[in-house]
Amino acid sequence: MSIFNTLFNYIGQIYTDRLPYFPTNIRVSLLIILFCVITAIELYLYMMVRRAVRSVRSKRMKYWDDYISVLLANMIVFDETDHPHEVVAHFYPKLKKIPLRSKVVNSILVEKILTYHKNFTGKTAEVLSLMYRKLSLDKKAKRKIKNRNWETKIEGIREANEMDLMEMAHLIVEYTDDENALLRMEAQAAYIKLSQSDPFHFLDRAQERILDWHQVVLFEIITKHKKLTIPSFSKWLYSSNDTVVMLCLKLVDHFMQFDAAQEVIKLLKHQNPKIVRKAVEIIGKLELEDAESFMFEIYFNHSEEIKLEILNALGKIASGNYSEFLSSRIYSADVKIKKEALYAIKIDPDHGEEKLRTIYLQTGQENQALIKHVLDDRIR
Repeated sequence: MSIFNTLFNYIGQIYTDRLPYFPTNIRVSLLIILFCVITAIELYLYMMVRRAVRSVRSKRMKYWDDYISVLLANMIVFDETDHPHEVVAHFYPKLKKIPLRSKVVNSILVEKILTYHKNFTGKTAEVLSLMYRKLSLDKKAKRKIKNRNWETKIEGIREANEMDLMEMAHLIVEYTDDENALLRMEAQAAYIKLSQSDPFHFLDRAQERILDWHQVVLFEIITKHKKLTIPSFSKWLYSSNDTVVMLCLKLVDHFMQFDAAQEVIKLLKHQNPKIVRKAVEIIGKLELEDAESFMFEIYFNHSEEIKLEILNALGKIASGNYSEFLSSRIYSADVKIKKEALYAIKIDPDHGEEKLRTIYLQTGQENQALIKHVLDDRIR
């Protein structure tokens, strides 16, 4: 112990009594060393305190996580009554004792309720919804939606969406055309589910792009929502937002909306080739004979991709009005065009294969090989 005292006294004397007598470069070096030592000690103390706080917080979260999980599990399996309100009344006093003012505890409870609600239906889901409102968590979700932070807004919107907070629809619609793509997607998905009067109103005001992956999400929500009243999507095919038009075309296609036929045909003259191609695809699926002349009119002005789609659509319509045109395409320099034209001719159930055999006798070896390929039902 005396050795350490002697050492500390020596170091102390260096920095108090002897420091002024050292050369300048040594004084600077000693001060730098002192600064580094003090910084290292402070950093070490900070790390120790931070680790201790994190440990306490972790233990606290573990305690409340287990406590809340047990309470909710008991509430779910509670079978002494079939009335959800009675179940809520029984467990409410216990859940009310939880310190919900704590952000950590509140987030754990909300996360647990949302998870259970997502995985259960019927009485259990109803009990969870009632308890969620009874604990005024819906009011906290409303405050989250109004929060300035976009991540907090998304958190509130997801809660409203999962817990069917219909009264939040008028707040959520404000963010359906937000500049932030993630917030915009969450708001649109939630609005479709929560709006009872006009779930597709967000399409009227959409100026921002609906990204491809976002369209997939919306398409799945719309097509799988059993209680959703499906409108005629033709009204949005005039939108100046190409991504809105594309989404609505996919929905027209899925729901086979023949009432949108004229609007789809008009899109053949659209400036966006992706929209033109999708319009041609729908025309083929709906077998719109009235559109044949319009497709023929634009055929030579487009890329190979759209030309192939037009040939496919003409084959599906199979009116016979453009059989000579299809036959002429087998003399194209593009092999893909040739094959698609031959398949389009073959689709005709009455005269398709007979027509191919006739052409076979009148054409060269290369085309004959393609015709054999097309006539072989084992190959596509």
